[in-house]
Amino acid sequence: MITSLRRAVTPILTAAAVLVSAPLPAGALAGTRAAARAGVQDRIDAALHQWMTANGVSNAGLAVMRDNALVGSYGYNEISAEKPVNVASLSKPITAVCLMSLIDNGRLRFDTRLAAMPRSFRLRLGYRASRTARNITIEQLLRHTSGITYDPTQSGLVGVRNASYSDVTLARRALARPISAKHDEVYNNINYAILGLVIQSVTGQPYESYCRRMALAPRGATGRIGPGTRAMKAFGGWEISAVDYAMFARAFDPRARLLSPAAHRFIDASAVSGRPAASLGVFVVPTAHGRNVFHHGNWQSRATRPNAFSSFFAMWDNGISVVVTYDRNLTDAARVALDNALRQAAYS
Repeated sequence: MITSLRRAVTPILTAAAVLVSAPLPAGALAGTRAAARAGVQDRIDAALHQWMTANGVSNAGLAVMRDNALVGSYGYNEISAEKPVNVASLSKPITAVCLMSLIDNGRLRFDTRLAAMPRSFRLRLGYRASRTARNITIEQLLRHTSGITYDPTQSGLVGVRNASYSDVTLARRALARPISAKHDEVYNNINYAILGLVIQSVTGQPYESYCRRMALAPRGATGRIGPGTRAMKAFGGWEISAVDYAMFARAFDPRARLLSPAAHRFIDASAVSGRPAASLGVFVVPTAHGRNVFHHGNWQSRATRPNAFSSFFAMWDNGISVVVTYDRNLTDAARVALDNALRQAAYS
Protein backbone atom coordinates (compact mmCIF):
# COMPACT_ATOMS: atom_id res chain seq x y z
CA MET A 1 0.00 0.00 0.00
CA ILE A 2 1.25 3.48 -0.86
CA THR A 3 0.84 6.34 1.54
CA SER A 4 1.52 9.92 0.54
CA LEU A 5 3.36 12.34 2.81
CA ARG A 6 2.47 15.59 1.09
CA ARG A 7 4.32 18.87 1.38
CA ALA A 8 2.75 21.04 -1.27
CA VAL A 9 4.57 24.32 -1.85
CA THR A 10 2.72 27.39 -3.13
CA PRO A 11 4.10 30.85 -4.30
CA ILE A 12 16.88 15.84 -11.89
CA LEU A 13 22.01 2.71 -14.39
CA THR A 14 22.55 1.00 -16.80
CA ALA A 15 21.06 4.45 -16.95
CA ALA A 16 19.72 3.96 -20.45
CA ALA A 17 17.59 6.68 -21.98
CA VAL A 18 13.94 6.00 -22.74
CA LEU A 19 13.10 8.21 -25.66
CA VAL A 20 9.64 9.65 -25.13
CA SER A 21 8.47 13.18 -24.19
CA ALA A 22 7.08 13.77 -27.65
CA PRO A 23 5.02 16.93 -28.18
CA LEU A 24 1.28 16.63 -27.70
CA PRO A 25 -1.10 17.50 -30.54
CA ALA A 26 -1.49 21.24 -31.13
CA GLY A 27 -5.00 21.32 -29.67
CA ALA A 28 -3.76 19.91 -26.38
CA LEU A 29 -1.91 23.16 -25.62
CA ALA A 30 -5.01 25.33 -25.57
CA GLY A 31 -5.93 24.69 -21.97
CA THR A 32 -2.40 24.58 -20.64
CA ARG A 33 -2.21 28.01 -19.00
CA ALA A 34 -5.56 27.55 -17.28
CA ALA A 35 -4.52 24.07 -16.17
CA ALA A 36 -1.36 25.46 -14.61
CA ARG A 37 -3.38 28.00 -12.64
CA ALA A 38 -5.79 25.27 -11.56
CA GLY A 39 -3.17 23.23 -9.71
CA VAL A 40 -1.27 21.21 -12.27
CA GLN A 41 1.06 20.08 -9.51
CA ASP A 42 -1.68 18.09 -7.81
CA ARG A 43 -2.70 16.44 -11.08
CA ILE A 44 0.90 15.46 -11.71
CA ASP A 45 1.14 14.05 -8.19
CA ALA A 46 -2.08 12.07 -8.73
CA ALA A 47 -0.70 10.71 -12.01
CA LEU A 48 2.51 9.69 -10.26
CA HIS A 49 0.54 8.00 -7.47
CA GLN A 50 -1.45 6.00 -10.00
CA TRP A 51 1.72 5.00 -11.88
CA MET A 52 3.39 3.92 -8.63
CA THR A 53 0.45 1.71 -7.73
CA ALA A 54 0.45 0.11 -11.19
CA ASN A 55 4.20 -0.58 -11.06
CA GLY A 56 4.70 -1.61 -7.45
CA VAL A 57 6.71 1.45 -6.44
CA SER A 58 6.33 2.44 -2.78
CA ASN A 59 9.01 5.10 -2.26
CA ALA A 60 9.28 8.22 -4.40
CA GLY A 61 9.89 11.95 -4.33
CA LEU A 62 8.39 14.50 -6.72
CA ALA A 63 9.17 18.15 -7.41
CA VAL A 64 7.03 20.20 -9.81
CA MET A 65 8.10 23.55 -11.27
CA ARG A 66 5.93 26.01 -13.17
CA ASP A 67 7.74 28.77 -15.04
CA ASN A 68 10.85 27.99 -12.98
CA ALA A 69 9.12 28.37 -9.60
CA LEU A 70 8.61 25.41 -7.29
CA VAL A 71 4.86 24.82 -6.98
CA GLY A 72 4.74 21.34 -5.47
CA SER A 73 6.91 18.88 -3.58
CA TYR A 74 5.62 15.45 -2.58
CA GLY A 75 7.04 12.41 -0.83
CA TYR A 76 5.95 8.81 -0.58
CA ASN A 77 7.03 6.67 2.37
CA GLU A 78 10.83 6.55 2.64
CA ILE A 79 11.64 9.19 0.03
CA SER A 80 10.73 12.86 0.20
CA ALA A 81 11.25 15.54 -2.42
CA GLU A 82 13.84 17.07 -0.10
CA LYS A 83 15.78 13.85 0.57
CA PRO A 84 19.05 13.47 -1.37
CA VAL A 85 19.03 10.18 -3.27
CA ASN A 86 21.03 8.65 -6.10
CA VAL A 87 19.76 9.83 -9.49
CA ALA A 88 21.74 7.57 -11.86
CA SER A 89 21.96 9.08 -15.36
CA LEU A 90 20.46 12.38 -14.28
CA SER A 91 24.07 12.92 -13.26
CA LYS A 92 24.95 13.48 -16.92
CA PRO A 93 23.25 16.90 -17.22
CA ILE A 94 25.24 18.03 -14.15
CA THR A 95 28.45 16.94 -15.87
CA ALA A 96 27.44 18.62 -19.14
CA VAL A 97 26.52 21.94 -17.51
CA CYS A 98 29.75 21.78 -15.52
CA LEU A 99 31.77 21.22 -18.69
CA MET A 100 29.89 24.06 -20.40
CA SER A 101 31.52 26.45 -17.94
CA LEU A 102 34.90 25.53 -19.46
CA ILE A 103 33.59 26.20 -22.96
CA ASP A 104 32.09 29.52 -21.91
CA ASN A 105 35.39 30.73 -20.44
CA GLY A 106 37.39 29.61 -23.47
CA ARG A 107 39.28 26.73 -21.89
CA LEU A 108 37.60 24.21 -24.18
CA ARG A 109 35.62 24.22 -27.43
CA PHE A 110 33.01 21.82 -28.69
CA ASP A 111 35.43 20.75 -31.42
CA THR A 112 38.39 20.27 -29.06
CA ARG A 113 39.88 16.83 -29.66
CA LEU A 114 41.01 14.61 -26.83
CA ALA A 115 44.50 14.72 -28.39
CA ALA A 116 44.62 18.35 -27.26
CA MET A 117 43.93 17.53 -23.61
CA PRO A 118 46.58 18.28 -20.97
CA ARG A 119 49.38 15.76 -20.56
CA SER A 120 47.86 14.72 -17.21
CA PHE A 121 44.77 13.46 -19.05
CA ARG A 122 46.78 11.38 -21.51
CA LEU A 123 48.94 9.93 -18.76
CA ARG A 124 45.94 8.86 -16.68
CA LEU A 125 44.20 7.32 -19.66
CA GLY A 126 47.33 5.50 -20.83
CA TYR A 127 49.13 5.52 -24.18
CA ARG A 128 47.01 2.90 -25.92
CA ALA A 129 43.66 4.38 -24.86
CA SER A 130 44.83 7.92 -25.62
CA ARG A 131 45.79 6.94 -29.16
CA THR A 132 42.44 5.22 -29.70
CA ALA A 133 40.55 8.28 -28.47
CA ARG A 134 42.75 11.03 -29.90
CA ASN A 135 40.29 12.26 -32.56
CA ILE A 136 37.16 12.17 -30.39
CA THR A 137 35.79 15.65 -29.72
CA ILE A 138 34.01 17.17 -26.75
CA GLU A 139 30.85 17.55 -28.85
CA GLN A 140 30.88 13.89 -29.80
CA LEU A 141 31.13 12.85 -26.16
CA LEU A 142 28.27 15.16 -25.17
CA ARG A 143 26.06 13.86 -28.00
CA HIS A 144 27.02 10.16 -27.65
CA THR A 145 28.45 10.18 -31.18
CA SER A 146 32.04 9.41 -30.19
CA GLY A 147 32.05 6.00 -31.88
CA ILE A 148 32.68 4.30 -28.52
CA THR A 149 30.43 1.24 -28.66
CA TYR A 150 31.66 -0.95 -25.81
CA ASP A 151 30.27 0.01 -22.39
CA PRO A 152 31.91 -1.91 -19.52
CA THR A 153 29.42 -0.43 -17.04
CA GLN A 154 26.74 -2.73 -18.43
CA SER A 155 28.13 -5.53 -16.29
CA GLY A 156 26.89 -3.59 -13.26
CA LEU A 157 30.45 -2.63 -12.21
CA VAL A 158 31.08 -6.14 -10.90
CA GLY A 159 34.80 -6.35 -10.10
CA VAL A 160 35.22 -2.56 -10.27
CA ARG A 161 36.28 -0.81 -7.08
CA ASN A 162 33.86 1.71 -5.60
CA ALA A 163 36.45 4.47 -5.93
CA SER A 164 36.69 7.88 -7.54
CA TYR A 165 39.53 6.69 -9.80
CA SER A 166 37.47 3.86 -11.32
CA ASP A 167 36.40 6.11 -14.20
CA VAL A 168 39.94 5.69 -15.53
CA THR A 169 39.62 1.90 -15.38
CA LEU A 170 36.28 1.99 -17.19
CA ALA A 171 37.50 4.38 -19.88
CA ARG A 172 40.60 2.27 -20.55
CA ARG A 173 38.49 -0.86 -20.91
CA ALA A 174 36.10 0.81 -23.36
CA LEU A 175 38.90 2.33 -25.43
CA ALA A 176 40.69 -1.01 -25.68
CA ARG A 177 37.97 -1.98 -28.18
CA PRO A 178 37.66 -0.63 -31.73
CA ILE A 179 35.84 2.68 -32.22
CA SER A 180 33.18 2.89 -34.89
CA ALA A 181 33.92 5.16 -37.84
CA LYS A 182 30.20 5.89 -38.34
CA HIS A 183 29.81 8.09 -35.24
CA ASP A 184 26.10 7.40 -34.99
CA GLU A 185 24.36 8.30 -31.75
CA VAL A 186 24.98 5.37 -29.38
CA TYR A 187 24.16 6.02 -25.74
CA ASN A 188 27.17 5.04 -23.65
CA ASN A 189 28.06 5.87 -20.05
CA ILE A 190 31.75 5.98 -20.96
CA ASN A 191 31.27 9.20 -22.94
CA TYR A 192 30.44 11.00 -19.71
CA ALA A 193 33.06 9.14 -17.67
CA ILE A 194 35.61 10.62 -20.09
CA LEU A 195 34.05 14.09 -19.81
CA GLY A 196 34.53 13.85 -16.05
CA LEU A 197 38.22 13.10 -16.62
CA VAL A 198 38.43 16.06 -19.00
CA ILE A 199 36.99 18.37 -16.35
CA GLN A 200 39.52 17.17 -13.79
CA SER A 201 42.46 17.49 -16.17
CA VAL A 202 41.60 20.95 -17.50
CA THR A 203 40.77 22.45 -14.10
CA GLY A 204 43.28 20.59 -11.96
CA GLN A 205 40.48 20.16 -9.42
CA PRO A 206 38.41 17.17 -8.26
CA TYR A 207 35.40 16.59 -10.48
CA GLU A 208 32.91 16.60 -7.59
CA SER A 209 33.92 19.86 -5.93
CA TYR A 210 34.37 21.72 -9.21
CA CYS A 211 30.99 20.65 -10.58
CA ARG A 212 29.21 21.34 -7.31
CA ARG A 213 30.59 24.87 -7.46
CA MET A 214 30.09 25.50 -11.19
CA ALA A 215 26.94 23.52 -12.05
CA LEU A 216 24.87 23.30 -8.87
CA ALA A 217 25.63 26.30 -6.64
CA PRO A 218 24.93 29.00 -9.28
CA ARG A 219 21.45 27.51 -9.69
CA GLY A 220 20.62 27.30 -6.01
CA ALA A 221 21.21 23.56 -5.67
CA THR A 222 23.50 21.25 -3.78
CA GLY A 223 24.43 17.58 -4.02
CA ARG A 224 27.31 15.14 -3.74
CA ILE A 225 28.70 11.97 -5.26
CA GLY A 226 27.05 9.17 -3.29
CA PRO A 227 29.40 7.19 -1.04
CA GLY A 228 28.17 3.95 -2.61
CA THR A 229 28.40 5.17 -6.21
CA ARG A 230 31.85 6.74 -6.42
CA ALA A 231 32.79 4.59 -9.42
CA MET A 232 29.84 6.05 -11.36
CA LYS A 233 30.78 9.67 -10.66
CA ALA A 234 30.29 11.80 -13.81
CA PHE A 235 27.89 9.41 -15.57
CA GLY A 236 25.71 8.23 -12.69
CA GLY A 237 27.11 8.95 -9.24
CA TRP A 238 25.32 12.08 -8.03
CA GLU A 239 23.11 12.04 -4.94
CA ILE A 240 20.67 14.97 -4.90
CA SER A 241 17.07 15.66 -3.88
CA ALA A 242 14.23 16.10 -6.36
CA VAL A 243 13.84 19.73 -5.25
CA ASP A 244 17.53 20.51 -5.64
CA TYR A 245 17.60 18.83 -9.03
CA ALA A 246 14.58 20.84 -10.15
CA MET A 247 16.38 24.02 -9.12
CA PHE A 248 19.47 22.98 -11.07
CA ALA A 249 17.42 21.93 -14.11
CA ARG A 250 15.93 25.42 -14.49
CA ALA A 251 19.08 26.00 -16.50
CA PHE A 252 17.50 24.23 -19.47
CA ASP A 253 14.82 26.92 -19.77
CA PRO A 254 16.23 29.80 -21.86
CA ARG A 255 14.03 32.25 -19.93
CA ALA A 256 15.95 31.51 -16.74
CA ARG A 257 19.24 32.73 -18.24
CA LEU A 258 21.12 30.16 -16.20
CA LEU A 259 22.97 28.77 -19.22
CA SER A 260 24.88 30.71 -21.84
CA PRO A 261 23.41 31.44 -25.28
CA ALA A 262 26.08 29.10 -26.68
CA ALA A 263 24.73 26.28 -24.54
CA HIS A 264 21.17 26.84 -25.73
CA ARG A 265 22.34 26.97 -29.35
CA PHE A 266 24.04 23.63 -28.79
CA ILE A 267 20.82 22.16 -27.39
CA ASP A 268 18.66 23.59 -30.17
CA ALA A 269 21.04 22.32 -32.85
CA SER A 270 19.95 18.82 -31.85
CA ALA A 271 16.24 19.60 -32.01
CA VAL A 272 15.86 19.51 -35.77
CA SER A 273 15.12 15.91 -36.66
CA GLY A 274 11.66 15.50 -35.17
CA ARG A 275 12.92 12.77 -32.84
CA PRO A 276 14.67 12.80 -29.46
CA ALA A 277 18.36 13.58 -29.81
CA ALA A 278 21.17 13.57 -27.26
CA SER A 279 22.46 17.00 -26.41
CA LEU A 280 23.86 18.67 -23.27
CA GLY A 281 23.38 15.69 -20.98
CA VAL A 282 19.69 15.48 -21.87
CA PHE A 283 17.48 14.45 -24.75
CA VAL A 284 15.69 17.17 -26.68
CA VAL A 285 12.57 16.98 -28.86
CA PRO A 286 11.54 19.91 -31.07
CA THR A 287 7.95 21.10 -30.74
CA ALA A 288 5.78 23.72 -32.41
CA HIS A 289 6.23 25.90 -29.33
CA GLY A 290 9.90 25.32 -28.59
CA ARG A 291 11.35 22.11 -27.24
CA ASN A 292 10.82 19.36 -24.68
CA VAL A 293 13.85 18.27 -22.67
CA PHE A 294 14.02 15.07 -20.65
CA HIS A 295 16.11 12.20 -19.32
CA HIS A 296 15.56 8.96 -17.41
CA GLY A 297 18.06 7.46 -15.02
CA ASN A 298 17.95 3.85 -13.88
CA TRP A 299 20.43 1.50 -12.28
CA GLN A 300 20.58 -1.90 -10.61
CA SER A 301 23.71 -3.67 -9.40
CA ARG A 302 24.91 -5.59 -6.38
CA ALA A 303 28.19 -3.67 -6.70
CA THR A 304 26.70 -0.33 -5.63
CA ARG A 305 24.93 1.00 -2.56
CA PRO A 306 22.01 1.26 -2.87
CA ASN A 307 21.56 -1.61 -5.30
CA ALA A 308 18.74 -0.01 -7.31
CA PHE A 309 17.63 3.56 -7.96
CA SER A 310 15.91 5.52 -10.70
CA SER A 311 14.89 9.04 -11.61
CA PHE A 312 13.13 11.09 -14.27
CA PHE A 313 13.40 14.71 -15.36
CA ALA A 314 11.29 16.48 -17.97
CA MET A 315 10.82 20.12 -18.95
CA TRP A 316 7.96 20.65 -21.38
CA ASP A 317 7.29 23.56 -23.71
CA ASN A 318 4.35 24.77 -21.57
CA GLY A 319 6.62 25.85 -18.71
CA ILE A 320 6.00 22.78 -16.53
CA SER A 321 8.91 20.64 -15.36
CA VAL A 322 9.11 17.62 -13.07
CA VAL A 323 11.72 15.59 -11.23
CA VAL A 324 10.88 12.14 -9.85
CA THR A 325 13.17 9.98 -7.73
CA TYR A 326 12.37 6.39 -6.75
CA ASP A 327 14.19 3.30 -5.54
CA ARG A 328 13.46 0.62 -8.13
CA ASN A 329 14.80 -0.25 -11.56
CA LEU A 330 11.83 -0.97 -13.82
CA THR A 331 11.29 -1.93 -17.43
CA ASP A 332 11.48 0.44 -20.38
CA ALA A 333 7.71 0.09 -20.73
CA ALA A 334 7.20 1.30 -17.16
CA ARG A 335 9.47 4.30 -17.76
CA VAL A 336 7.60 5.17 -20.95
CA ALA A 337 4.36 4.96 -18.97
CA LEU A 338 5.76 7.37 -16.35
CA ASP A 339 6.73 9.89 -19.00
CA ASN A 340 3.39 9.64 -20.72
CA ALA A 341 1.35 9.87 -17.50
CA LEU A 342 3.12 12.96 -16.18
CA ARG A 343 3.19 14.67 -19.56
CA GLN A 344 -0.54 14.13 -20.03
CA ALA A 345 -1.16 15.56 -16.56
CA ALA A 346 1.04 18.56 -17.31
CA TYR A 347 -0.95 19.40 -20.43
CA SER A 348 -4.42 18.46 -19.17
